[in-house]
Amino acid sequence: MLTVDTDLTTARAVAARAAPSLAILEMPSRQGVGFVAAPHGLLVTNLHVVAGAEEIHVLLADEQLLRVEQVVALDEKRDLAVLKLPTHDVEALRFDGGASPSEGDALFILLPAGGGMLGLMETRVHAVQVLDESLTFFELEASLPEDASGSPVMDAMGALVGVATCAFADGRPVTIVIPSRYVVPLLEQPGTQPLSALAVARPAASRERQVPTHPLSLLEGCATDGVEEIALAIMEAIQLGAPAYNRGDPEACYRLYKRTTERLLLERADCPGAQFALREGLQRCARLDSADACAWALRDTFDGLLQVIDRWLQAQAAFARISAPKTYLQ
Repeated sequence: MLTVDTDLTTARAVAARAAPSLAILEMPSRQGVGFVAAPHGLLVTNLHVVAGAEEIHVLLADEQLLRVEQVVALDEKRDLAVLKLPTHDVEALRFDGGASPSEGDALFILLPAGGGMLGLMETRVHAVQVLDESLTFFELEASLPEDASGSPVMDAMGALVGVATCAFADGRPVTIVIPSRYVVPLLEQPGTQPLSALAVARPAASRERQVPTHPLSLLEGCATDGVEEIALAIMEAIQLGAPAYNRGDPEACYRLYKRTTERLLLERADCPGAQFALREGLQRCARLDSADACAWALRDTFDGLLQVIDRWLQAQAAFARISAPKTYLQ
């Protein structure tokens, strides 16, 4: 049996619960990770781990070596795959349901550590990210090895939070978690497909963001304090609105974003460029027909303003350093 290389009491309890379900996926030119999610042999992993594989063998924690020949479900949007193992006697990870961590919460990722050992990576939620109406994920503080994608992620109570995924953003690797609530419907799908279904999997297109790119001149004449207050108001709105959207309430998210926009239009006459950008966001909403679309239109507006504010503040700081009077030793 594989063993766990941690002495932490909580971590050991989490690992003991999850370890029997961990699986190593062996393919002709690569390895991957997954976990058994149902006792009748359903295995979950990331789709990108197995995409295009013509042959997959699975090494289970009890040292069974099984060959995968059937695919139960593929979710290209959320990068998930469910495979069928040729067995009905496998210890599965228990789903508690409803595990939804918040920013700062501790999470545990169970992954192979080499030499027949299991590693338990403890990390925290860096941010809850809402990509669009069909995908919310958790960004973690830890850096996950690329070959550990597909590992199970648990909270401190041992509840399955989701599937660990090594992704890339702005050219850098980030660790994200695809929530378990997206896994459950896949386990309930009837029927199977041959393994060849993995050869034709294609990433689905995600929502096309329309974040405006503003020149620094947009903030010409604005005072630094005023610009910082606008950025703070926007960030506070996002921190409140994104969780509402995540709970399935785009109407509440849109109302909050709209109130913030209208308040800034009323109060920040000292920064007409920012007001112009906010007005454009409201005008875009007027052409849309749903609260969901309007919430994203204002989120795009906010993100565009935050980006130019960040560049403007950096430029102001650099100018201050250049302009500062020199001092000399006497």
